[in-house]
Amino acid sequence: MTEQAPIRLYDSATSPNCHRVKVVLEEKQLPYRLISIDLKAGEQKKPDFLRLNPYGKVPVIIDGQTVIYESCIINEYLEEKYHDRRLMPDDFAKRARIRILIDYGLNHFAPPYQRLREELRGKPEKERDRQIINDAVKNIVNLFQTLEREIGDNSYLAGDFSLLDAALIPRYLRMEKWAVGIFPNSSLPRMGVWLQRMKQRPSVQTFLESVSI
Repeated sequence: MTEQAPIRLYDSATSPNCHRVKVVLEEKQLPYRLISIDLKAGEQKKPDFLRLNPYGKVPVIIDGQTVIYESCIINEYLEEKYHDRRLMPDDFAKRARIRILIDYGLNHFAPPYQRLREELRGKPEKERDRQIINDAVKNIVNLFQTLEREIGDNSYLAGDFSLLDAALIPRYLRMEKWAVGIFPNSSLPRMGVWLQRMKQRPSVQTFLESVSI
């Protein structure tokens, strides 16, 4: 049998979108090679890269002759093509529920997440608007209540480790690092345990040191 050529992953070391794909590649134990893209230098907007991804964003993978971009779509592709170490259940309804929660955990969180990120990253501490920060934190904690209920007594968000955990962990690790009251939080004990459990997975440990605000 011919050995599989490594998947090429166009990557930025601090990108949560790239981290999302790395989790799945690692969990499936697929060979891959990183191709670093310097976002600050604008390499993602150069013609050669735009031919791979007209959106001008990372990540992008090249698997043989196949080019895929957008992190969650990449992960769906990897799950569908590489059947070993499955990260989605066989049950169609459960798979649909996972996709609903991925959408919820990324898109519904996005507005307060971006407001908080811009306030923390874009300004010196003395110039930050405390009201914006407090409101964003409150909104995010409220949104987490759905996931707190969803996980129940399970170890992972959909029972077994799945694409749902892979999709959400990169962004949620940043919320912990911001140290603004999202994690740890007494109203989110199950999600707090989940976060610590996720940090112990080798697939997540591959990028823990790169997590920044």
